[in-house]
Amino acid sequence: MSACPYRIAGNFTVWESGITWVDGEVSNGALIRIRTAAGGRRTFRTHVEQMPGQVMIWKTGLLPGLLSATRTYSLSPHNGLTYLRVKDDIRGPLRRFAGDTIPFSPQDLHSYTAAVRRRAELLDRKA
Repeated sequence: MSACPYRIAGNFTVWESGITWVDGEVSNGALIRIRTAAGGRRTFRTHVEQMPGQVMIWKTGLLPGLLSATRTYSLSPHNGLTYLRVKDDIRGPLRRFAGDTIPFSPQDLHSYTAAVRRRAELLDRKA
């Protein structure tokens, strides 16, 4: 497996997003493989749904019906600013035992949103 170039993965691995590796094109209907800081070398197969500039949904899981995880990223304008909302939905009878079997841990979410804020502030200064 090779590292994903900038143009394909949107440089998630460069700006401390919590994602350490991406394979595949992050586009609507795509299947990508990712690794997260919390998941170590474990690779997660993730389905992507998106409407660019509005919403992106990443879905992954184990054994249909036993464990599924969905992370929804949405953007909304408000008073000249853009707000990012990230929502996790983890379902199934095995959710209490998920641990590192899914890429959506609270630490990953905190790291990701902190990195988005730093990145946005950095880009805003260049404008």
